[in-house]
Amino acid sequence: MYQYIEFFGHKTGMFSVCIGIALFTCVILLFRQLKKLSVSPDMENLVMQSVPFTFISGVAGGYFLDLLLRGGIEALFINPAGYGLTFYGWLIGTMIFLLFYAHCQHISKSFLMNLFLPAFALAQAIGRIGCFLGGCCYGRPAAWGGVSYPAGSLPYIHFGSTPLVPVQLYESAYLIIIFLLLFFAVRFKKRGAWYLILMPSGRFFLEFLRADDRGFVLDNRFSPSQYISCVLFICGIIWLARIKLRRNYCNE
Repeated sequence: MYQYIEFFGHKTGMFSVCIGIALFTCVILLFRQLKKLSVSPDMENLVMQSVPFTFISGVAGGYFLDLLLRGGIEALFINPAGYGLTFYGWLIGTMIFLLFYAHCQHISKSFLMNLFLPAFALAQAIGRIGCFLGGCCYGRPAAWGGVSYPAGSLPYIHFGSTPLVPVQLYESAYLIIIFLLLFFAVRFKKRGAWYLILMPSGRFFLEFLRADDRGFVLDNRFSPSQYISCVLFICGIIWLARIKLRRNYCNE
């Protein structure tokens, strides 16, 4: 594990570096897709103007979901600095903003979702590598193929040198496969729906391999991310069904 990297004598966490690379990659993918779709310059400007606000909304969503799940609303007034980010909070925050932005700018909501969500798959894959290097989102003790974390890291505090399942890398590999499928095997108008079907499906099962503190919802049987995965999966199914129903209606 390589937790830090030095830039001009200043130590920076590899998680932060990977997040920066992920967001930059996401912007490049969005720009390339807009060029490939041959949208008007005005539409291109509207989409690119939304990018920084989309990411800011994601950070806010990621922070508040982590705070609510692990500390409760009272933590906002007691220890607001003691929490990080959750991907699902980030995703929900970005989706809420994109729907609001599309409504205000009179842009197709499905167009924005089909544009942004597949790019998130690759960004999330890079981010998960950052999780692995930084020592967060770690897995359970492994019977084989595990990874031992160095002294001082969060996994070491809880498990010592016990080899743990590299669940972050498993999820990263799965997300790269999703990204490739969405961009090379799925039509543009269905990409958002399939992202909401494929990504949560894998996340639901990978959650069983994790051992880090993720808060709780209702009981300790399933993690908050598994409940959210089910909701997003259902949303993806409904969206895909609506696309097929609309196509059948147009063919009549």
